[in-house]
Amino acid sequence: MAISRRDVLRLGGVSLLSGASAGATNGYGSRAATSVSAPSRKADYTLRIASGRVELAPDTIVSTTTYNGQFPGPLLRFAEGRPVVVDVHNDTGTPELLHWHGQTVPADVDGAAEEGAPYIPAYGMRRLSFTPGPAGFRFYHTHVTAHADLTRSTYSGQAGPVRIEPKTDPGAYDQEVFLTLKEFEPSLSHGGDVART
Repeated sequence: MAISRRDVLRLGGVSLLSGASAGATNGYGSRAATSVSAPSRKADYTLRIASGRVELAPDTIVSTTTYNGQFPGPLLRFAEGRPVVVDVHNDTGTPELLHWHGQTVPADVDGAAEEGAPYIPAYGMRRLSFTPGPAGFRFYHTHVTAHADLTRSTYSGQAGPVRIEPKTDPGAYDQEVFLTLKEFEPSLSHGGDVART
């Protein structure tokens, strides 16, 4: 029995619709989490994007944009494979993005405009629900484009650490130390991440 191109398209459309009604997956076998129809449970974490002042050293204070009034933003602890809910409030007058660096999450919560993630509106909020992974040390940070404004984007203080505990035994350790390195007061260096002397 021959199958026409029209039959292939019709069957493909039916299978696409049945897949959407059954629940889409993120390509890794787990249900894709979204921020639309967010769960009604209490958020695991709340992050607030706002302007603030950070004391980098005695008598060295910078005005910048932070998470929860601090730099780096608060450490977020997740368990690999266990769904989480994060409420992100934008207390600034410009739309923002929050990117989950190094995680395999659906595009609408990834926080990258180029992946199709919606912005967090100015003076607005988004509830993000997703399943963290893979295990390891990750970051969250802004993903807006600075353009000519060197007080925005990665030039600001919008970065924070994420620890995703593995499903299996994480091992024994005596102490945890999480470092977040950042240059403030933007300048153009010629040596990559570290200025040459």
